[in-house]
Amino acid sequence: MNQNRYFKFIFFCLLLFVSSTTIYANKRSVAIVIDRLTLENCSKSVNAYISSLNHEGYGVYLIKDIWMVPDPIRDTLHSLYKNGKLEGAILIGDIPIPMIRDAQHLTTAFKMDQRRDWQRSSVPSDRFYDDFDLKFNYIKQDSLKSSYHYYSLDANSKHYISCDIYSSRIKPPYKNGAIDYESINIYLNRVVESKKSKREIKDITFFAGHGYNSDCIVARMDERWTLSSQFNSVKSGRGTISYIDHKYDDSVRDRLMAELSRESLDIAILHHHGYDDTQYLNGSPMTSSADRWLDMTRRFFRSKIRSSKDTTASKEYYIKNYDVPEHWVENAFNPEQMKIDSIYDASLNITIADFNRFKPKVPFIILDACFNGSYHLDDYIAAHYIFDKGEGIVVKANSVNTLQDTWTNRLLGILDYGVSVGQWAQMSMTLESHLFGDPTYSYANRHKEKNIAQKLSNSVTDKKYWNRVFKNDSGELKSLAILKLFNMGELSIDGLLDIQKTDKDPLIRMQAFYLISESYNSRLAQSIELALNDDYELLRRLAARAASANADPMLQDIVFKLRLAPNTSKRVDFNIRFASESFPLESSLKFFDKYAGDTTLEWVKSRRRVMESLVRSYNSKVSDYNKLLDSNTSARDKRFLITSLRNSNDVIFLDKLFEFYQLSEDKELKVLLLEAFGWYTLSYQRDLIVEFCIKQYDLERDSTMKNELKRAINRLST
Repeated sequence: MNQNRYFKFIFFCLLLFVSSTTIYANKRSVAIVIDRLTLENCSKSVNAYISSLNHEGYGVYLIKDIWMVPDPIRDTLHSLYKNGKLEGAILIGDIPIPMIRDAQHLTTAFKMDQRRDWQRSSVPSDRFYDDFDLKFNYIKQDSLKSSYHYYSLDANSKHYISCDIYSSRIKPPYKNGAIDYESINIYLNRVVESKKSKREIKDITFFAGHGYNSDCIVARMDERWTLSSQFNSVKSGRGTISYIDHKYDDSVRDRLMAELSRESLDIAILHHHGYDDTQYLNGSPMTSSADRWLDMTRRFFRSKIRSSKDTTASKEYYIKNYDVPEHWVENAFNPEQMKIDSIYDASLNITIADFNRFKPKVPFIILDACFNGSYHLDDYIAAHYIFDKGEGIVVKANSVNTLQDTWTNRLLGILDYGVSVGQWAQMSMTLESHLFGDPTYSYANRHKEKNIAQKLSNSVTDKKYWNRVFKNDSGELKSLAILKLFNMGELSIDGLLDIQKTDKDPLIRMQAFYLISESYNSRLAQSIELALNDDYELLRRLAARAASANADPMLQDIVFKLRLAPNTSKRVDFNIRFASESFPLESSLKFFDKYAGDTTLEWVKSRRRVMESLVRSYNSKVSDYNKLLDSNTSARDKRFLITSLRNSNDVIFLDKLFEFYQLSEDKELKVLLLEAFGWYTLSYQRDLIVEFCIKQYDLERDSTMKNELKRAINRLST
């Protein structure tokens, strides 16, 4: 039986199974997708969970996956969405994992050479199951991990994410190489118990780890300011917003674990770096003690020597080049010293081993970090917040790396209106972001507006309702209405720009800018300029990133004003630096002189380094592009330059890139260039790139090249 006939047969079988359940055409519904062994081992707790969902007003479709192939599951969910008003899907146990390729532009930060190991260079993503407008082509099943199924995003797919339903995984860490059914039973029973009463959102904590958002205190100040406006209990004085910074302690781990163990804590938002088994919290502590500095220095060199391939050569290098006294590092491999250093290193972070003594109790936690949600692995940090000793209900985390500069708390305040975590998350998903646990979890609604959750579920096109909500005094509801009305075509780009210009609420201005900046349009540069002048740090920060990607000459003035201003906040400065290098050198130097001027101020003198950096950057680009057109330059060096365009979106030498494409006979490099062009979605030269690709498509005869050209055109045109 061939692949297509096989999938059609499976889909037919699944439809027979689902059609035997009760159809919930007139009420909210969710689907539970569960593998055969998990259902057999957890039937009692699963039935109790279904009953609790029924009690909350959900219809439940139970889909038993006995085939372990993603396509029929997706097709069945899609059918239920179209015909049964499906709201979300809950994937319990060993459900197959789509490993997505050729779609890195749908992530916030993941950019890995796909020639590398497929398990690492693919993105584990359940957007396969919840965004039905994305089109995928099946490639193969992994030879070692049978649950991994590789898919390529089709060139003719839409190239943005807008989830039709929400999804969540209930997948505990493996034990002895298999699903731990007891953990699922314990977890589901806890979820059932939690649904017997609704807790009001009164107590929120957010945390910032070492190096996150450049340790910008303005970012944290503004986050507290906006969080306080998102929740009614905080605005009315009945609730609290708490903040913990990694600088509070040399090892903030124990403080943070104690905070997350409080029963009264309702929501926790953790900003930090991460890996699948670690939450990175602390760096080297600040101290005024010379002894402490020396101790940290010795530890640093011992660590460097231990991690080197040639430890003897490494030791000699540091002694010679850094004047390190030999007695500082002679004990690098002393077992007792290694143990002391290991204990210290472990104290800086939360690792999986810490959950043996750590019992988190916060029901909903956001892990704004890389890899903490790597659910395709046998073990991952996010799972431990709801399984083992954890008493959490739902976690949002990322399967691969993620961008630091994102709007993590977008519309978070709608949870205050009884909206489920799944409904909230559905509106802000990327390829790598995922929910773990019960996505139907919701808090108490103490507001007069009682219909938000129901309307989000079933009344997608209720224009009259959302126009009424738009006039609500609540900034969160107005922001939500802006999103809904824009998606329905009731709000234009010009309408959004007017909101951004006039509204007093920073989160509403942010929502308007966010929607305008999702793709290139004639008002984008104007919106970016407004945002760069805003008093909300995150809005300025995201606008600085957008300015770099857009590079419209009209932005050069404000970019250099911020680049040279002494009051530009730390993370905005980090992003505006890249924007300042996106323009031609001649005009950049003119704007530099405009804002630097002739003065004796030491600050302005120090800014001369900015000019030097601009000149170096430009000269480096001139050299690189000349090498790109030089036949003597290695393919490896050309590859490096081309792939860097995905981050820089450089248009200064766009004519050189076009010339290279037309002259080069290296098919692989040309494909890479087309892929890089697909990242120019916000560029003011986007239409020029599309025009070029269309012309090449008409001339091209090679099917692979035509496919990549079509992919680039579609990515830039949506």
